[in-house]
Amino acid sequence: MNIAISKCNINRTDPFESELELVKGFEELVLSSGSRNLKLELEFDCGFGIADAVLFKYRDIEVYNLSQINPSWAYTLKSLPYRKNFSLEDIVEISGASIQAAKMALKQFVDAGYCVEKKDNIFVKVKQPKPVSNKIVAIEAKLKNWKRALWQASRYKTFSHESWVLLDRKNVKPALENIDVFKKFNIGLATFSTDTCYEVFFKPKTDIHKSEIAYWKANTILAQRIIN
Repeated sequence: MNIAISKCNINRTDPFESELELVKGFEELVLSSGSRNLKLELEFDCGFGIADAVLFKYRDIEVYNLSQINPSWAYTLKSLPYRKNFSLEDIVEISGASIQAAKMALKQFVDAGYCVEKKDNIFVKVKQPKPVSNKIVAIEAKLKNWKRALWQASRYKTFSHESWVLLDRKNVKPALENIDVFKKFNIGLATFSTDTCYEVFFKPKTDIHKSEIAYWKANTILAQRIIN
């Protein structure tokens, strides 16, 4: 997370009263950076646990069209052959869904401008979907339970490129004593305090998401959140 870091005085700060207060304070810090197209979305759920926040930069040009697609169908759209004929049966084969569900998805693909019908129920994809963001950073915030935070953060690696644990600075000592665990699983560790001090103790290496399906679903949900 490329956010300005400052040195904290742990002895002069009070602990956060709730995880919500911790997350909201961190949100204010992120938004104060003034970085163009940088967003922090809270309570993000794409089927692999609910991340307290996801941080990402987005590309305006991709947002609207992708937001018109059901997130569960985004990977199917990506998987369809580009500028080659396909039929409804091809969508069924790729997705494993029913004919009726595939028809509804195909209508979305056409309405959003990704596909056009040629004739006799033959279609062609004329535009490739592109992700809203090439780098998604997932964050799990906890007041003190670093073990549970670490476990939850590891699930977010399914769709994200970096996954972090954000702790109350007042309670970080047990996590620091186990920093090797964070390094082993490549999970970032950062803290935030009630006096708005942010510190990084381990920055993970940017990694590829574990699931293309989850990644495209996450991007489509983000597009819908931006629009709405």
